[in-house]
Amino acid sequence: MPENQDQRTGEQSRPRAGAAPESPLEANIRTNTLHGVFSVMAMNMVHPFIGIFAVKLGASNYQIALLSSAPAVVSLAAMIPGARLVDRFDRKKRITMAFLLAHRAFFLALACVPLFTPDRRAAVLVAWVALMNLPGAIANVSWQSFIAGIIPQQLRPAAFAARNRWMNIAGTVVVLAAGRMFDLVAYPVGYQIGFSLAFVLAMVEMWVFSRINEDWSGGARGGARDGARDGATSPVAQIPARRGPAAALRETWREVRRQTPFLRYTAASVYFYLAWQTAWPLFTLYQVRVLGANNMWVSMLSLANTGGSLVGYGYWARYANRHGNLRTLFAASSGIFIVPVVYAFSHSLYTVAAFNLLTGAVFSGVTLSLFNALLDVAPESHRTSYIAYYNTSVNVSAIVAPVLGVALLNRFGFMWAFLAAAFLRITGSLAFLFVERLEARTRGPASALQAGAGATTTLAAR
Repeated sequence: MPENQDQRTGEQSRPRAGAAPESPLEANIRTNTLHGVFSVMAMNMVHPFIGIFAVKLGASNYQIALLSSAPAVVSLAAMIPGARLVDRFDRKKRITMAFLLAHRAFFLALACVPLFTPDRRAAVLVAWVALMNLPGAIANVSWQSFIAGIIPQQLRPAAFAARNRWMNIAGTVVVLAAGRMFDLVAYPVGYQIGFSLAFVLAMVEMWVFSRINEDWSGGARGGARDGARDGATSPVAQIPARRGPAAALRETWREVRRQTPFLRYTAASVYFYLAWQTAWPLFTLYQVRVLGANNMWVSMLSLANTGGSLVGYGYWARYANRHGNLRTLFAASSGIFIVPVVYAFSHSLYTVAAFNLLTGAVFSGVTLSLFNALLDVAPESHRTSYIAYYNTSVNVSAIVAPVLGVALLNRFGFMWAFLAAAFLRITGSLAFLFVERLEARTRGPASALQAGAGATTTLAAR
């Protein structure tokens, strides 16, 4: 066997001259960051432009809303059964790759939408965007459980801040290039080329993901592997099959109900997602139909948002280490009401872009802390299942919010719909402050009891 070959993985380690060899944990963090880069490059060839693509296809206001809510319906049905399937695997890398690949294959299907008759194209687009979320939702749950076991809790803020920073840089470059190409190449050929290139980038993403060393355990392995080590199984797996799904559901609810921090965080997140996503379809409709944005402007708005994020990630990672993820969520989300307010009174894409720079810096703390806070409250031994319960719950909001946004638009017009969305966002950020205060009160008596128990033990020893 070659001198520098790892006996477990067969991978070559090539330490630089004079440098200490890279540890398995460091290699996994680096590879996870690289995976994120190729993942966002593939996704950003598609997702930022689906809305404007739908408008060009002649989609109605409610079809635009369905681009957000229909995938959420599919996720709602898929995630818990998918989590049960994933929990059967001690080693989650291959099953995660399978669902990632199935999701990315839909990029080729989207490239074929213009081949349908004009009266069916918008409906086909909505259907395929929804269906691609079936493997996508399961892949997301599986990846979250997998990576939580690869990167220890104390390293996650810095590791994911670095990953998100590089993802934003790479994603913005791709968005700018794709937006320019879509405007220069005749419609719909430009979209067909872009979506096909996204699939090619996804194949590179799969190869990078395959390089993560699953044999490394950072001391925080989750899901079925923890359960096997502790002699436990997932809450659902504990129910004998003969008792049926109703009994399994009741037992699962009794299990989840005992996890008070998880329930509080999930409830706050459900409301926050509802408040946050209500304005999403309004942004697309306002940018294209009122402000006249083309694909290049979509790219420029993304660039402004990313520029702010690059500044924000480092700050919010340090803030989370000092104050915790819940306090970070409140602080970072408290400023996002500005976005719909700006849209309510702005008639210029330049003004919107300028404020995107500010809100990108603020909101980077939300994207960083939402996932880390979930990992804090999800029980390690059943992590995959609890991540599925959480994602299923917040997807209820994703179903309702876009429809609510379009209903506000149809009833009150753009300005008042945006202002209503801004108010909802303020209350959504307060939900995290409320949970953080409840958790602080809970920790207070618990700490006092522990201190009292320690004093009693000391006296007894004397």
